[in-house]
Amino acid sequence: MNATARKRLERRDEIIRAFWRVARSRPSRAVNVRAVAAEAEMSAANVLHYFSSLDELQMTALAGAMEQFDTQRRRILDRPESATSRLFAMIDAGVPDEISDELRYVYESVAIIAERPEYVPAHRELTERQVMLYRTIIEIGAGTGEFALASPPGMIARNLVALEDAYDLYPLIGHTTPREECRAAVRGYAEIALGIGDGRGESRSAGAAPLAARRTPGERP
Repeated sequence: MNATARKRLERRDEIIRAFWRVARSRPSRAVNVRAVAAEAEMSAANVLHYFSSLDELQMTALAGAMEQFDTQRRRILDRPESATSRLFAMIDAGVPDEISDELRYVYESVAIIAERPEYVPAHRELTERQVMLYRTIIEIGAGTGEFALASPPGMIARNLVALEDAYDLYPLIGHTTPREECRAAVRGYAEIALGIGDGRGESRSAGAAPLAARRTPGERP
């Protein structure tokens, strides 16, 4: 990468960081180019030199937040730990004590999808990535005999993502359920759905047949 291209990336990153600072201090609908430019200590014209419109800036910032979220969770998947340990770590990461400003913006942007349909692909991709990460852990655990699945892996994975999303919306609407209680609820579902006994990877029923053996002919995973 030459010096000009590197400088352009640095300036774009500066503008995105300014965008997040503005987004933290005001409702997402109130974010505008002038506010971002003032925060970045540059002119509005300069912001629009690096981003053709506020829409492009918002989409870039949103995509970056989603990518960061996904990257953090992939690190959990790559840990040299049991499937149960990784699963519980994934739940802990998905239902954090504090909702970050970036994650808050991701959830708040769902409310304006009807007005901003261009956000739909990014949200759909993030959801599918989350589902695939959970499904990967579930299939690893099922393959090693650590889990005894009560439902197909894809169904369990989607339910875990849905529970995460629901509990992450709680703080945004002022719900005061303790976060550890929220995480415990998601873990409780996982234990039942995956046949986890005491949280150390021991099945509730050691003699339970693997899902593949219990599936009827023609049943899809």
